[in-house]
Amino acid sequence: MTNDDRSSGPPDRLDSDRDDSARGPFDRLSRRGVLGGLGLAGLGTGLGVGLRRDEDTESDDGTDEGNTEPEAGGESEDSWETDADERIEDHRTTSLAVEVVDEDDAPIADAAVDVEMSGHAFGFGTAVNAEYLVAESVPDDEYRTAITDLFNKAVLENRHKWNFWELPEHREHAETATWWLLDRGLEMRGHACIWQRRGQGAIPDDVIRAMDEGDADHVDNRSDEHVSAIVSHHSGTENVTEWDVLNEQIGFHEMTDLIDPDEPPTRAPKIRDWFQLAADADPDARLYLNEYDVLAGDRDDHRDALEELVTWAGETDVPLDGIGMQSHHWKADQRRSPTELVSTLDRFAEHVDSIQITEYDAWGDEWTEELEAEYLYKFLKTVFSHPVVDGFVMWGFWDEIHWQGNAPLFREDWSKKPAYDAYTDLVFDQWWTEESGRTDADGLFSTDVFLGDHDVTVRAGDASETTHVTAADPTAEETVTVRIG
Repeated sequence: MTNDDRSSGPPDRLDSDRDDSARGPFDRLSRRGVLGGLGLAGLGTGLGVGLRRDEDTESDDGTDEGNTEPEAGGESEDSWETDADERIEDHRTTSLAVEVVDEDDAPIADAAVDVEMSGHAFGFGTAVNAEYLVAESVPDDEYRTAITDLFNKAVLENRHKWNFWELPEHREHAETATWWLLDRGLEMRGHACIWQRRGQGAIPDDVIRAMDEGDADHVDNRSDEHVSAIVSHHSGTENVTEWDVLNEQIGFHEMTDLIDPDEPPTRAPKIRDWFQLAADADPDARLYLNEYDVLAGDRDDHRDALEELVTWAGETDVPLDGIGMQSHHWKADQRRSPTELVSTLDRFAEHVDSIQITEYDAWGDEWTEELEAEYLYKFLKTVFSHPVVDGFVMWGFWDEIHWQGNAPLFREDWSKKPAYDAYTDLVFDQWWTEESGRTDADGLFSTDVFLGDHDVTVRAGDASETTHVTAADPTAEETVTVRIG
């Protein structure tokens, strides 16, 4: 693909439904009013930065006080949530100092200060069905409203995969959906450049034929061309920030076996080629391996193989920035305790600077809606507390178009599942800054805030001023001076 073929802007877009004066029922900026009275029973409601859940009749692991036996995904001790909240306070918050002065830079005492969060630094995302978004949803419907009001990050479920990208109709859906999401301020991750699994519609027909015929050169050349083409197509597009260059290499590696027959799939030189091509195509994009059975279940062999792969990548200068951990749970006994989750995250944090939860969901007869909510709460709080994790993406949110018919948040009729309350309680209540107070004699007001964007409104007498501040570093106090007169 030449530079002339790259996208210089959006194709014909979806009919406009962006009206900030008439947001839907999940409006992010009025979140606390919407959530008033919500909150999953027994899961607790956060009351501020770093605060713990209220005392109630249940222990911290969600079991009855009289039952000390841990369930799958539970803890025998009662400290998991206290420990997670302490890590969150250390890694996800910082101090904000507001200095209020008059036009002569003299401090103003007793000025009223309101600090209201407008967006998280952490990525809370969802997979989006591009075909449904483009061809079936309409302005202000539940699907579009939920995407824009519950998430700040998105990934296309299928339409950025290789074969779909090369088919004109599917590419048009991908482009239209991508620009719709970008126009609304969501960050985008690309998924996935190379996925070697047959039967998923992800591999072009000519490449399948070459694999059948043992034509390594064709597979080699076509895969190189594709990685360069799709990543360069989106290079320079603001908020297309990362790519899964390689998906599920541990379980599916037919192409690398064909191209590099003398090397194991965890050390195939072709992997380095693909990552280098992606890095050359977009030097600003973060590049990921995306893998299953890392956080979910007890596949120690799978985790060992992934560690072998990322260790080799580090030794051979593969431009690997992070690991995507899918986190599909198709059985309830695939739950893991917070201690086990943190241990696995610590293990891989030794190799990469970024870990993202990329495809979270749970389904199967063993799961009840209540159990799904309890585990989402525990899982999300645990991963959010880990300093190397910087994103959580659920693999769809609505049963009607979920790939297994059981999405985390909404039933087919758009009624909310208990996990909706768990998710919104964490993201928009426990982890949402809304603080107020008055300046002291030196014109200062200080508070703890979560990392992200905030609006600071100051009122003194009949005058008021609002300014925007971004809190980005948990190790350094953020200071903003508001001049009012």
